[in-house]
Amino acid sequence: MKNKTGKYFKYAIGEIVLVVIGILLALQINNWNENRKINNQETIYLQDIKNDITFDIETLNARVVNNNLMLHNIDTILTLISSKKIFTEQDEVLLANMTLKLFGESYFIPEKGTINQIQSSSSGSFIKNKTLRDLIFRYYSNAERIEKNMEQSIQIYQHQIITPTLIHPAISKKGMNIDAEVPLLDMSLLIKNNDYLNALTLKSVGTQNQNIQYLKIIGKAEQILSIINTELTND
Repeated sequence: MKNKTGKYFKYAIGEIVLVVIGILLALQINNWNENRKINNQETIYLQDIKNDITFDIETLNARVVNNNLMLHNIDTILTLISSKKIFTEQDEVLLANMTLKLFGESYFIPEKGTINQIQSSSSGSFIKNKTLRDLIFRYYSNAERIEKNMEQSIQIYQHQIITPTLIHPAISKKGMNIDAEVPLLDMSLLIKNNDYLNALTLKSVGTQNQNIQYLKIIGKAEQILSIINTELTND
């Protein structure tokens, strides 16, 4: 009986050990599966953020090119009105075309599809690299500040000051080839028109400031892309 009891006891201990090992293995497999899901979700988020920020960089580069064209137009206008006393028909057409192009606006809003999804689901922890995570959230908060402050201010100046000042009927007529009778513009007085010159200056300064901020955003975006590419390669 003692031998049988000892055997049963050893057998029971063995069974318990096997059950414990089984539980530990099951937990390990479950943890492995959960980590794999988290890694897969992180990879998806990083790839989507990469696509969004790449789109932002393309948009910003296009905005910078367009802004540089507007700055060139302003320089052309100032050179034209300050260097000639007599304006030819071609001068008036050139001035009109250059001026009408200043009515365009540059306004940057980042692509927020992925970051909105992350924030709404509180999934920021999926991005394990804290430096990268902080850079991403800082990138979008900085872009939001620029949008609410600089971009909206420039838009107000454009609608309330710049466009109304520059949209002289004669300039509109020349630029859009309107045949209707409108008052002629005394071109020689433009260089003495403070409102006109101030509008050009305001447009120039605002556009230059935009380019400065856009280039800073591009630099931060490229830094984020570099780290994301490293993370995706390591995965």
